[in-house]
Amino acid sequence: MNTEKILRVETYTGPLGTPPVISQPGSLELTDKPEQSSIPIFPQAAWRGVFGEYQHMMRQATEASDAFHFAALWARCAVALGRRVWFKYGMRLYPNVFIIGFGPTADRKTTAMRKIEELGNFKIIHGGGSGEGLADEFSAAQPGEGFLIYVEEFSQILRPGRWEGATLIPFLTQTFDCPPKFEMKFRKSPVALEKPTPSLLAGATPDWFWRDFRVSDFQGGFGNRLFFVTGARKPPIPLPENPELAGLAAEVEKLSAIEPCEARFEPAARDLWETFYFAWDSERAKRDPLLAAATARTPAYILKLGVAYAGGERTLPHITKDQLAAAILVGTFGEKCIAELLSLQNAGTNPTKELERRILAFVHSQPGGTTTRHQVYKALWRHYSTAEGFNRALESLVRAGELFTSPMPRGTVLVSLEPIK
Repeated sequence: MNTEKILRVETYTGPLGTPPVISQPGSLELTDKPEQSSIPIFPQAAWRGVFGEYQHMMRQATEASDAFHFAALWARCAVALGRRVWFKYGMRLYPNVFIIGFGPTADRKTTAMRKIEELGNFKIIHGGGSGEGLADEFSAAQPGEGFLIYVEEFSQILRPGRWEGATLIPFLTQTFDCPPKFEMKFRKSPVALEKPTPSLLAGATPDWFWRDFRVSDFQGGFGNRLFFVTGARKPPIPLPENPELAGLAAEVEKLSAIEPCEARFEPAARDLWETFYFAWDSERAKRDPLLAAATARTPAYILKLGVAYAGGERTLPHITKDQLAAAILVGTFGEKCIAELLSLQNAGTNPTKELERRILAFVHSQPGGTTTRHQVYKALWRHYSTAEGFNRALESLVRAGELFTSPMPRGTVLVSLEPIK
């Protein structure tokens, strides 16, 4: 989709368009560089304030994608803010987050997320369990105090939540919006939590995720409360550094001392938000129902991150245009991560059929449902082992009438969802 100069650029491609490529930290200039794989590229402009300091400290600490480091720090900032700051968005929207970092085994996401425990003292619970167990764990917490549920494998949440009569997923679903009170009455010792403010940080591999997660969870509400991130592993670091994080942790803990306030947009930020939201809503109406359901809370997460930026940069109660612009880039990145996770739902069942589905999904994502064979080939390079395998999958889709091709000058072949005239 195109809008007027969103994020200071002439063309804004929207939640599922080609992601902006940022030339310098803090810059919001867009370059028209195509992706070389289906793995979304984390926006460099997101690294501002304390987030920028953290990226610098982590650059030689692990081989994990920057996206996982960002997720860990974002969750920690959300816990520190608790209910001290809110944004009026139909109701009070608090900065708490439920973030899932997914990727293949050995991509170092766990190493990145474990760093959260070095970022000061705060209430943290490891592992899943039951809704009653979590409620008991936090029943002694101060009302409104942020707390974190941290699990290295998201299945620790999903599997117990599937037991008959389980209360874990309902507990998380109902407390995500930070109600004034949460009660569990149907037990010998009822639990009543005042102002519960949970955040969640978890890792997942796509295979295990789809083994335990149901598509209906997106439509049912729990799934679209989750913000997903992924990223490619960095080049090898033979001798990782172990940065001293005490100073940065102290900066994050200052968020716990912020005076309670209602965050609000500066005028320029409000204009940007309205332009973005109308464009986002228009694009969402064109999506398939599953993707639309899975991305329903993207605007809310953008606002949550805007509040975190404003808190860390000491601009509260105001959210600036630049802070919002960076948050929009992260929200856009998150939507592409969800699309990638959905594309992995049936991975491993039939390699040829899986590649066919990926080809269709890529063509669907292109403006007008049209691209070139070369662009499809480049974008999906990691999902086929030989050119012959790629050709076989593409030709199968053409024979089935699901895609159409047309030769053009200089060897270019157009690929489209509709017959090419």
